[in-house]
Amino acid sequence: MDISKLPLLEVTIALCGSLFWILFGTVVAPKLGLVDRPSDRKKHGKDTPNSGGVAMLLGLIPALLLLDHPIPFQSRLVLATLLTLVVGVWDDRSPLPVRTRFLAELAAGLIVTLGGGLTVLTLGNLVGLGEVNLGFLAVPFTVICIIGVINALNMIDGLDGLAAGLSLVSFSALFYLAWEANRVAEAEMILLIIAVLIPFFLVNSRLFGQSSARLFMGDAGSKMLGLSLAWFTVSLSQTLVLEDAEVIQPAFSASVALWLVALPLIDMFSSFLRRLVQKSNPFKPDANHLHHLLLQSGLSVNQTVLTLMGVGVGCALVGVKAEGMRLSEPLLFLGLLVLYAAYSTLSVRFWRRQRSLQ
Repeated sequence: MDISKLPLLEVTIALCGSLFWILFGTVVAPKLGLVDRPSDRKKHGKDTPNSGGVAMLLGLIPALLLLDHPIPFQSRLVLATLLTLVVGVWDDRSPLPVRTRFLAELAAGLIVTLGGGLTVLTLGNLVGLGEVNLGFLAVPFTVICIIGVINALNMIDGLDGLAAGLSLVSFSALFYLAWEANRVAEAEMILLIIAVLIPFFLVNSRLFGQSSARLFMGDAGSKMLGLSLAWFTVSLSQTLVLEDAEVIQPAFSASVALWLVALPLIDMFSSFLRRLVQKSNPFKPDANHLHHLLLQSGLSVNQTVLTLMGVGVGCALVGVKAEGMRLSEPLLFLGLLVLYAAYSTLSVRFWRRQRSLQ
Protein backbone atom coordinates (compact mmCIF):
# COMPACT_ATOMS: atom_id res chain seq x y z
CA MET A 1 0.00 0.00 0.00
CA ASP A 2 1.45 3.35 -1.09
CA ILE A 3 0.77 5.69 1.85
CA SER A 4 1.65 8.74 -0.27
CA LYS A 5 -1.51 8.15 -2.32
CA LEU A 6 -3.79 8.31 0.71
CA PRO A 7 -5.82 11.52 1.26
CA LEU A 8 -3.86 12.49 4.38
CA LEU A 9 -5.07 16.11 4.48
CA GLU A 10 -8.69 15.04 4.29
CA VAL A 11 -8.13 12.37 6.93
CA THR A 12 -6.57 14.95 9.27
CA ILE A 13 -9.48 17.34 8.73
CA ALA A 14 -12.00 14.56 9.42
CA LEU A 15 -10.23 13.43 12.58
CA CYS A 16 -9.76 16.93 14.00
CA GLY A 17 -13.26 17.99 12.99
CA SER A 18 -14.79 14.96 14.66
CA LEU A 19 -12.81 15.62 17.83
CA PHE A 20 -13.92 19.26 17.92
CA TRP A 21 -17.62 18.45 17.47
CA ILE A 22 -17.41 15.61 19.99
CA LEU A 23 -16.00 17.92 22.68
CA PHE A 24 -18.49 20.63 21.69
CA GLY A 25 -21.33 18.13 21.88
CA THR A 26 -20.55 17.05 25.42
CA VAL A 27 -21.32 20.64 26.49
CA VAL A 28 -24.18 21.55 24.15
CA ALA A 29 -26.08 18.26 23.79
CA PRO A 30 -27.65 18.32 27.29
CA LYS A 31 -29.04 21.80 26.58
CA LEU A 32 -30.71 20.43 23.44
CA GLY A 33 -32.22 17.45 25.22
CA LEU A 34 -29.82 14.96 23.61
CA VAL A 35 -29.14 12.94 26.75
CA ASP A 36 -29.33 9.22 27.41
CA ARG A 37 -30.63 8.51 30.90
CA PRO A 38 -30.12 5.25 32.86
CA SER A 39 -33.02 2.76 32.93
CA ASP A 40 -33.71 -0.92 33.59
CA ARG A 41 -32.27 -1.76 30.17
CA LYS A 42 -29.53 0.89 30.15
CA LYS A 43 -27.09 0.33 32.97
CA HIS A 44 -24.78 3.35 32.61
CA GLY A 45 -24.56 5.20 35.89
CA LYS A 46 -25.32 8.77 34.86
CA ASP A 47 -26.98 10.97 32.26
CA THR A 48 -24.75 10.94 29.18
CA PRO A 49 -24.89 13.14 26.05
CA ASN A 50 -25.78 11.10 22.95
CA SER A 51 -24.73 13.47 20.18
CA GLY A 52 -21.84 11.34 18.93
CA GLY A 53 -23.49 10.48 15.63
CA VAL A 54 -24.07 14.16 14.79
CA ALA A 55 -20.49 15.01 15.79
CA MET A 56 -19.05 12.33 13.50
CA LEU A 57 -21.13 13.49 10.54
CA LEU A 58 -20.16 17.14 11.08
CA GLY A 59 -16.52 16.09 11.16
CA LEU A 60 -16.93 14.02 8.01
CA ILE A 61 -18.66 16.55 5.72
CA PRO A 62 -15.82 19.11 5.21
CA ALA A 63 -13.29 16.37 4.50
CA LEU A 64 -15.68 14.59 2.17
CA LEU A 65 -16.16 17.76 0.10
CA LEU A 66 -12.40 17.89 -0.53
CA LEU A 67 -12.13 14.41 -2.04
CA ASP A 68 -11.44 14.29 -5.77
CA HIS A 69 -13.22 10.99 -6.41
CA PRO A 70 -16.97 10.72 -5.65
CA ILE A 71 -18.19 7.20 -5.07
CA PRO A 72 -20.83 5.71 -7.39
CA PHE A 73 -24.35 6.83 -6.42
CA GLN A 74 -22.91 9.14 -3.75
CA SER A 75 -25.90 11.51 -3.73
CA ARG A 76 -28.16 8.61 -2.75
CA LEU A 77 -25.93 7.71 0.19
CA VAL A 78 -25.86 11.34 1.36
CA LEU A 79 -29.65 11.67 1.17
CA ALA A 80 -30.31 8.35 2.92
CA THR A 81 -27.75 9.21 5.61
CA LEU A 82 -29.34 12.59 6.31
CA LEU A 83 -32.75 10.93 6.62
CA THR A 84 -31.54 8.31 9.11
CA LEU A 85 -29.62 10.95 11.06
CA VAL A 86 -32.58 13.33 11.37
CA VAL A 87 -34.93 10.55 12.46
CA GLY A 88 -32.25 9.18 14.77
CA VAL A 89 -31.74 12.54 16.48
CA TRP A 90 -35.49 12.90 16.86
CA ASP A 91 -35.64 9.43 18.41
CA ASP A 92 -32.72 10.21 20.74
CA ARG A 93 -34.46 13.35 21.95
CA SER A 94 -37.95 11.87 22.24
CA PRO A 95 -38.34 8.11 21.60
CA LEU A 96 -40.35 7.34 18.46
CA PRO A 97 -42.71 4.39 17.89
CA VAL A 98 -41.15 1.30 16.31
CA ARG A 99 -43.32 1.77 13.21
CA THR A 100 -42.00 5.30 12.61
CA ARG A 101 -38.39 4.18 12.92
CA PHE A 102 -39.02 1.25 10.58
CA LEU A 103 -40.67 3.47 7.97
CA ALA A 104 -37.67 5.82 8.06
CA GLU A 105 -35.29 2.90 7.54
CA LEU A 106 -37.50 1.59 4.73
CA ALA A 107 -37.45 5.02 3.07
CA ALA A 108 -33.65 5.14 3.35
CA GLY A 109 -33.41 1.70 1.74
CA LEU A 110 -35.68 2.76 -1.11
CA ILE A 111 -33.66 5.94 -1.68
CA VAL A 112 -30.57 3.77 -2.07
CA THR A 113 -32.10 1.20 -4.40
CA LEU A 114 -34.98 2.52 -6.53
CA GLY A 115 -34.57 3.89 -10.04
CA GLY A 116 -31.30 2.24 -10.95
CA GLY A 117 -29.59 2.73 -7.60
CA LEU A 118 -27.39 0.41 -5.59
CA THR A 119 -28.75 -3.16 -5.45
CA VAL A 120 -27.66 -6.69 -4.61
CA LEU A 121 -27.89 -8.32 -8.03
CA THR A 122 -26.27 -11.62 -7.09
CA LEU A 123 -25.43 -13.61 -3.98
CA GLY A 124 -22.65 -15.44 -5.78
CA ASN A 125 -22.25 -19.20 -5.64
CA LEU A 126 -23.50 -19.47 -2.05
CA VAL A 127 -24.56 -23.13 -2.01
CA GLY A 128 -22.37 -24.60 -4.73
CA LEU A 129 -25.11 -24.83 -7.37
CA GLY A 130 -24.02 -21.85 -9.42
CA GLU A 131 -24.59 -18.10 -9.33
CA VAL A 132 -27.68 -17.03 -7.36
CA ASN A 133 -29.08 -14.09 -9.36
CA LEU A 134 -31.90 -12.21 -7.65
CA GLY A 135 -33.62 -10.68 -10.68
CA PHE A 136 -36.81 -8.84 -9.69
CA LEU A 137 -36.07 -9.60 -6.02
CA ALA A 138 -32.92 -7.47 -6.10
CA VAL A 139 -34.53 -4.26 -4.81
CA PRO A 140 -36.60 -5.75 -1.94
CA PHE A 141 -33.68 -7.98 -0.92
CA THR A 142 -31.30 -5.00 -0.82
CA VAL A 143 -33.75 -2.95 1.23
CA ILE A 144 -34.05 -5.84 3.72
CA CYS A 145 -30.25 -6.09 3.91
CA ILE A 146 -29.92 -2.35 4.60
CA ILE A 147 -32.59 -2.42 7.33
CA GLY A 148 -31.00 -5.55 8.79
CA VAL A 149 -27.49 -4.11 9.07
CA ILE A 150 -28.80 -0.80 10.46
CA ASN A 151 -30.66 -2.65 13.22
CA ALA A 152 -27.85 -5.14 13.84
CA LEU A 153 -25.43 -2.35 14.72
CA ASN A 154 -28.09 -0.51 16.70
CA MET A 155 -28.88 -3.63 18.75
CA ILE A 156 -25.26 -4.35 19.60
CA ASP A 157 -24.69 -0.76 20.76
CA GLY A 158 -25.13 -1.68 24.41
CA LEU A 159 -21.72 -1.23 26.04
CA ASP A 160 -19.25 1.64 26.11
CA GLY A 161 -17.05 1.34 23.03
CA LEU A 162 -18.62 -1.81 21.62
CA ALA A 163 -20.46 -0.56 18.52
CA ALA A 164 -17.70 1.92 17.70
CA GLY A 165 -15.01 -0.75 18.15
CA LEU A 166 -16.80 -3.28 15.95
CA SER A 167 -17.45 -0.58 13.34
CA LEU A 168 -13.75 0.28 13.28
CA VAL A 169 -12.95 -3.39 12.68
CA SER A 170 -15.44 -3.74 9.82
CA PHE A 171 -14.55 -0.46 8.14
CA SER A 172 -10.83 -1.26 8.39
CA ALA A 173 -11.37 -4.56 6.58
CA LEU A 174 -13.54 -2.83 3.97
CA PHE A 175 -10.88 -0.17 3.43
CA TYR A 176 -8.15 -2.77 2.92
CA LEU A 177 -10.17 -4.81 0.42
CA ALA A 178 -11.34 -1.72 -1.46
CA TRP A 179 -7.81 -0.34 -1.71
CA GLU A 180 -6.38 -3.68 -2.84
CA ALA A 181 -9.06 -3.90 -5.53
CA ASN A 182 -8.25 -0.36 -6.73
CA ARG A 183 -11.68 0.91 -5.70
CA VAL A 184 -10.05 4.21 -4.77
CA ALA A 185 -13.17 6.36 -4.30
CA GLU A 186 -14.77 3.91 -1.85
CA ALA A 187 -11.47 3.34 -0.03
CA GLU A 188 -10.97 7.07 0.53
CA MET A 189 -14.48 7.61 1.90
CA ILE A 190 -14.17 4.59 4.18
CA LEU A 191 -10.87 5.97 5.47
CA LEU A 192 -12.61 9.24 6.36
CA ILE A 193 -15.28 7.31 8.27
CA ILE A 194 -12.52 5.53 10.20
CA ALA A 195 -10.95 8.92 10.93
CA VAL A 196 -14.15 10.35 12.48
CA LEU A 197 -14.75 7.11 14.40
CA ILE A 198 -11.39 7.11 16.17
CA PRO A 199 -11.95 10.21 18.38
CA PHE A 200 -15.44 8.98 19.24
CA PHE A 201 -14.09 5.55 20.22
CA LEU A 202 -11.57 7.24 22.53
CA VAL A 203 -14.24 9.15 24.47
CA ASN A 204 -16.90 6.42 24.29
CA SER A 205 -14.80 3.45 25.41
CA ARG A 206 -13.57 2.67 28.92
CA LEU A 207 -10.41 1.09 27.53
CA PHE A 208 -8.39 4.31 27.92
CA GLY A 209 -8.71 4.91 31.64
CA GLN A 210 -12.10 6.57 32.06
CA SER A 211 -14.71 4.96 34.31
CA SER A 212 -17.59 5.51 31.88
CA ALA A 213 -18.32 6.90 28.43
CA ARG A 214 -18.26 10.69 28.09
CA LEU A 215 -20.47 10.53 25.00
CA PHE A 216 -22.79 8.05 23.25
CA MET A 217 -23.36 7.85 19.50
CA GLY A 218 -27.13 7.57 20.02
CA ASP A 219 -29.53 5.91 17.62
CA ALA A 220 -28.56 8.60 15.12
CA GLY A 221 -24.96 7.42 15.17
CA SER A 222 -25.57 3.67 15.20
CA LYS A 223 -28.06 3.90 12.34
CA MET A 224 -25.81 6.19 10.32
CA LEU A 225 -22.88 3.79 10.74
CA GLY A 226 -25.14 0.80 10.05
CA LEU A 227 -26.31 2.38 6.81
CA SER A 228 -22.71 3.08 5.79
CA LEU A 229 -21.68 -0.51 6.56
CA ALA A 230 -24.59 -1.83 4.52
CA TRP A 231 -23.77 0.53 1.65
CA PHE A 232 -20.11 -0.44 1.34
CA THR A 233 -20.61 -4.17 1.81
CA VAL A 234 -23.16 -4.06 -1.02
CA SER A 235 -21.34 -1.66 -3.34
CA LEU A 236 -18.00 -3.47 -3.00
CA SER A 237 -19.46 -6.96 -3.43
CA GLN A 238 -21.53 -6.24 -6.54
CA THR A 239 -20.86 -5.37 -10.17
CA LEU A 240 -21.86 -1.72 -10.61
CA VAL A 241 -23.22 -0.35 -13.87
CA LEU A 242 -23.03 3.46 -13.91
CA GLU A 243 -25.13 5.90 -15.90
CA ASP A 244 -22.41 6.26 -18.56
CA ALA A 245 -22.45 2.44 -18.97
CA GLU A 246 -19.13 2.08 -17.17
CA VAL A 247 -18.91 -1.30 -15.43
CA ILE A 248 -17.07 -1.59 -12.10
CA GLN A 249 -16.11 -5.07 -10.98
CA PRO A 250 -16.68 -6.18 -7.36
CA ALA A 251 -13.84 -6.03 -4.86
CA PHE A 252 -14.94 -9.24 -3.13
CA SER A 253 -17.74 -11.79 -3.11
CA ALA A 254 -21.04 -11.63 -1.21
CA SER A 255 -19.84 -14.49 1.02
CA VAL A 256 -16.83 -12.41 2.06
CA ALA A 257 -19.10 -9.42 2.73
CA LEU A 258 -21.07 -11.43 5.29
CA TRP A 259 -17.92 -12.20 7.29
CA LEU A 260 -17.03 -8.51 7.51
CA VAL A 261 -20.21 -7.76 9.49
CA ALA A 262 -20.73 -11.25 10.90
CA LEU A 263 -20.87 -10.51 14.62
CA PRO A 264 -23.65 -7.87 14.64
CA LEU A 265 -25.69 -9.98 12.21
CA ILE A 266 -25.29 -13.15 14.28
CA ASP A 267 -26.28 -11.26 17.44
CA MET A 268 -29.37 -9.82 15.76
CA PHE A 269 -30.64 -13.08 14.22
CA SER A 270 -29.93 -15.09 17.36
CA SER A 271 -31.80 -12.48 19.44
CA PHE A 272 -34.81 -12.84 17.16
CA LEU A 273 -34.63 -16.63 17.51
CA ARG A 274 -34.34 -16.49 21.29
CA ARG A 275 -37.32 -14.15 21.59
CA LEU A 276 -39.41 -16.42 19.39
CA VAL A 277 -38.41 -19.44 21.51
CA GLN A 278 -39.42 -17.46 24.61
CA LYS A 279 -42.70 -16.48 22.87
CA SER A 280 -41.98 -12.77 23.18
CA ASN A 281 -42.05 -9.97 20.63
CA PRO A 282 -38.96 -10.46 18.41
CA PHE A 283 -38.74 -6.69 17.86
CA LYS A 284 -38.99 -5.63 21.50
CA PRO A 285 -35.61 -4.51 22.92
CA ASP A 286 -34.22 -6.39 25.90
CA ALA A 287 -31.01 -6.91 27.88
CA ASN A 288 -30.26 -10.40 26.58
CA HIS A 289 -27.80 -9.79 23.75
CA LEU A 290 -24.38 -11.33 23.26
CA HIS A 291 -22.63 -8.66 25.32
CA HIS A 292 -25.15 -9.16 28.16
CA LEU A 293 -24.44 -12.89 28.09
CA LEU A 294 -20.71 -12.25 28.56
CA LEU A 295 -21.39 -9.79 31.39
CA GLN A 296 -23.65 -12.36 33.07
CA SER A 297 -20.80 -14.86 32.72
CA GLY A 298 -18.57 -12.67 34.89
CA LEU A 299 -16.61 -10.56 32.41
CA SER A 300 -16.16 -6.85 33.00
CA VAL A 301 -17.30 -4.24 30.48
CA ASN A 302 -13.77 -3.83 29.10
CA GLN A 303 -13.19 -7.58 28.95
CA THR A 304 -16.48 -8.01 27.10
CA VAL A 305 -15.66 -5.26 24.59
CA LEU A 306 -12.16 -6.64 23.98
CA THR A 307 -13.51 -10.18 23.61
CA LEU A 308 -16.13 -9.18 21.06
CA MET A 309 -13.72 -6.93 19.18
CA GLY A 310 -11.34 -9.88 19.06
CA VAL A 311 -14.10 -12.07 17.61
CA GLY A 312 -14.92 -9.28 15.15
CA VAL A 313 -11.28 -9.08 14.07
CA GLY A 314 -11.21 -12.85 13.63
CA CYS A 315 -14.32 -12.82 11.44
CA ALA A 316 -13.01 -9.91 9.37
CA LEU A 317 -9.67 -11.67 8.89
CA VAL A 318 -11.50 -14.76 7.66
CA GLY A 319 -13.16 -12.58 5.05
CA VAL A 320 -9.95 -10.79 4.05
CA LYS A 321 -7.86 -13.98 3.85
CA ALA A 322 -10.65 -15.84 2.05
CA GLU A 323 -10.73 -13.16 -0.64
CA GLY A 324 -6.95 -13.26 -0.98
CA MET A 325 -6.91 -17.06 -1.24
CA ARG A 326 -10.07 -17.23 -3.38
CA LEU A 327 -11.66 -19.72 -1.01
CA SER A 328 -14.83 -21.52 -2.01
CA GLU A 329 -17.94 -19.37 -1.49
CA PRO A 330 -20.09 -22.33 -0.32
CA LEU A 331 -17.41 -23.15 2.27
CA LEU A 332 -17.43 -19.57 3.55
CA PHE A 333 -21.22 -19.51 3.76
CA LEU A 334 -21.31 -22.88 5.52
CA GLY A 335 -18.77 -21.65 8.05
CA LEU A 336 -20.94 -18.66 8.82
CA LEU A 337 -24.03 -20.87 9.28
CA VAL A 338 -22.10 -23.13 11.65
CA LEU A 339 -20.95 -20.13 13.68
CA TYR A 340 -24.50 -18.80 13.87
CA ALA A 341 -25.96 -22.17 14.85
CA ALA A 342 -23.35 -22.69 17.57
CA TYR A 343 -23.92 -19.28 19.10
CA SER A 344 -27.71 -19.49 18.90
CA THR A 345 -27.74 -22.89 20.58
CA LEU A 346 -25.45 -21.78 23.39
CA SER A 347 -27.26 -18.49 24.00
CA VAL A 348 -30.73 -20.08 24.12
CA ARG A 349 -29.47 -22.67 26.61
CA PHE A 350 -27.77 -20.00 28.70
CA TRP A 351 -30.85 -17.78 28.98
CA ARG A 352 -33.10 -20.76 29.70
CA ARG A 353 -30.80 -21.72 32.55
CA GLN A 354 -30.77 -18.14 33.83
CA ARG A 355 -34.59 -18.06 33.86
CA SER A 356 -34.76 -21.38 35.72
CA LEU A 357 -32.49 -20.00 38.46
CA GLN A 358 -34.64 -16.92 39.02
